[in-house]
Amino acid sequence: MARKKLKKRATRMDIIAEGKLPEPLENLRLRLSSPRLRAKGTIKSYLATAERFLMGVDGDKPTDNDLRRYFLKRRQHGISERTLRKEFFHLKKLCQANPDWQWPFEKEDTPFPEEPVTTVALEISVIEQLIAARKKYTERERFYLAVSTTFGCRREELANLTKAVIKEETIEMPNPPMTIFIKTAKHGRPIKHLIPPELRKIFDAYRPKKHQPEAMSTMFKRICDKAGVKRQYGWGWHGIRRSLVTILGGVLPKNNLDPAMLADYMGWAKSSLSGLYGGAAMVGFYRRPEILDSDPYGMDKLIYDIHPFLPLWREKELTEPSTKRRKRGNTV
Repeated sequence: MARKKLKKRATRMDIIAEGKLPEPLENLRLRLSSPRLRAKGTIKSYLATAERFLMGVDGDKPTDNDLRRYFLKRRQHGISERTLRKEFFHLKKLCQANPDWQWPFEKEDTPFPEEPVTTVALEISVIEQLIAARKKYTERERFYLAVSTTFGCRREELANLTKAVIKEETIEMPNPPMTIFIKTAKHGRPIKHLIPPELRKIFDAYRPKKHQPEAMSTMFKRICDKAGVKRQYGWGWHGIRRSLVTILGGVLPKNNLDPAMLADYMGWAKSSLSGLYGGAAMVGFYRRPEILDSDPYGMDKLIYDIHPFLPLWREKELTEPSTKRRKRGNTV
């Protein structure tokens, strides 16, 4: 008997995304959306904090003591100083967005976390162990690990992938290329990558859908457990990203390739490379126009040739594309 499909109930966050907001929150949303547009997740985070605060003052114009009581209550409920620091800036922006409201605090009032945020780069041997255990994972887990180790995506970028971002290009050839479109989570630019042959079957076996970022963290822990890797503090998807950036940053010049290709590959602004290369103007120094100007995926192909983790995915039974065509409209 077919199970009756229930209509999804609209959550408060769905309503926030649609813009059905009281005036103070609408003012905040406008400030976050124009003239510079923040990421959708960033806007939701600001609005969720602001709404939580306004519920405590019944939507009235807040006083200095209302703001102070908010932080006291949050701390009493066990909220970390790191989270309170984030909410401090959220509420500051809320007051700035509403002209009649005053922000009573100074810079020295900002909550300060006792422990700094640490993102640990995973050792190459750990990433090799995770990839080597790929047969133990589900199709979904294998897919996200492949995307992470190949393109170095942030957790939010992995969470926002959907089946619509994976496409078979309409090029007249026997085996048209398959591509993936990644929308960067920060202030970079959307990028489209060629899916390497080593990963075609993995991408063919699973079509992604949106997840909560927290669910992605849980998935990473599950992958580590299945691979027999003992997790350490600070490990996560971003650790794979940091390792990939560090390795490629050193390998590109050694192979006479433009270091600025790293910015293109990761979706950064080229100015962000100044920290890696001491501000040296190296753009174009190692350029390969015979490849990059004639092939829209030339950059990807050059990087795949020197990619530290991609060769680890090469295994016949996991890389051969499926001969079955996925029916349109299938759910993930």
